[in-house]
Amino acid sequence: MPTSTEILSKFSKTLIVTSAVLFLWAGDALLSSDRGVSQAQESDRGDAETRKTPAMREKVYKRLAEAQEMVEAGNTAGAESTLKELQGMRDLNSYEIAQTWSFFGYIYYTAENYPASIKAYETVLQQPDIPVGMENSTMYTLAQLYFTMEDYNKAEQMLKRWFKGANDPGPEPYILLGQAYYQLERYKDAIGPVETAIDLAQKSGREVKENWWLLLRVFYYELENYPKVVEILETLVREYQKKDYWVQLSGMYGELGNQRRQLAAYEVAYLQGWLQSNSELVTMAQLFMQDNYPYKGAQILEKGIKEGKVTKDYKNYRLLAQAYQMAREDKKSILPLTEAAKLAEDGDLYYRLAQAYSNLDRWQDCVEAVDMAIRKGGMKRDDNAYVLQGMAYFNMDDLGKAEKAFQQARKDERSRRVADQWLSYIVSERERQAGLDRALAALKSRK
Repeated sequence: MPTSTEILSKFSKTLIVTSAVLFLWAGDALLSSDRGVSQAQESDRGDAETRKTPAMREKVYKRLAEAQEMVEAGNTAGAESTLKELQGMRDLNSYEIAQTWSFFGYIYYTAENYPASIKAYETVLQQPDIPVGMENSTMYTLAQLYFTMEDYNKAEQMLKRWFKGANDPGPEPYILLGQAYYQLERYKDAIGPVETAIDLAQKSGREVKENWWLLLRVFYYELENYPKVVEILETLVREYQKKDYWVQLSGMYGELGNQRRQLAAYEVAYLQGWLQSNSELVTMAQLFMQDNYPYKGAQILEKGIKEGKVTKDYKNYRLLAQAYQMAREDKKSILPLTEAAKLAEDGDLYYRLAQAYSNLDRWQDCVEAVDMAIRKGGMKRDDNAYVLQGMAYFNMDDLGKAEKAFQQARKDERSRRVADQWLSYIVSERERQAGLDRALAALKSRK
């Protein structure tokens, strides 16, 4: 998830369907049902469809019961053989055929033979006059199996078909539909089902699962609706005290240009002790510096360096020095600037070190730092270094060396004007000193 602080990354696109016990009409509900009834009626959905279904006969019931006992004993091969024998009966009605195929579907499912399980459950749906409840549970089972097999289009289609007859479906099926849309990269379509699931859970007093919010966050992020991403992350940090959510929230605030909130969210993570790596501590320092709290940034870097969490490299020493300079703590910037200058490939940081020395009126150190900058080379502006060196020599009353430095500086047109001003000032200063010397000599001669 890209942000200004590079702390947010793309969310994972691998979603695992939560394993659930599939509702199987070949299970206990079947084997405890009434027997010997010639016609069975059901109205599972109130005013919805009332469907007459053939009854299960005693002999079929017994064979299915035997198969179930075998499954419970771990003898799935025996159960499968019994079911095949049952299928060989010529007078099975549609309900009995459906029950047999449903049992096959379950056996194949437990063996993780999902293609065979899908085929069995599809055969269940092909039977006429099966109970509405059986039809619905089979459709939902198929939707899950299609998802497992990564056939997300069929999973979507089956779920939509299932929703038409579902009575109070609850949140989970909507989540499954949202996941299917996500895998199809239909992010806009995915939002509605997941928000419906969350709303249903909240209204019924059920737990809104953490991964539901995460799904919703992904959809809005992919659609670049960053205000909604922030809204969801704000919910996540309230409900779950986790580092990742605070860090991501900080990054999204940065994406929206809310620098103050970006800093506040990241600081929460820091104060919780969650930020321990070099990059995290450097980011924390940078955020303080960006929000005009450079001294706090410097303290974090210095503490991190002492504890071995912040790498002692050129970039970090330079950043520490910059933080102290922004805080007008030139004296404290000297040490990190010196370390950074030693590690740098060019002389620019020695020049900055010389500037720090000049701010402290340490002119000899300033001259030496400029010498190091010039010797190391690779500076963007050698002329500026010579101007600074000339000023240092002038303040040390070494007008000869000051003049040489300014002569070097004026070779670059960008510094010629200021160098010539200093050279003129040196001439006038020499004349002033010469006049003072003559006046002193005259006073001595009178005595």
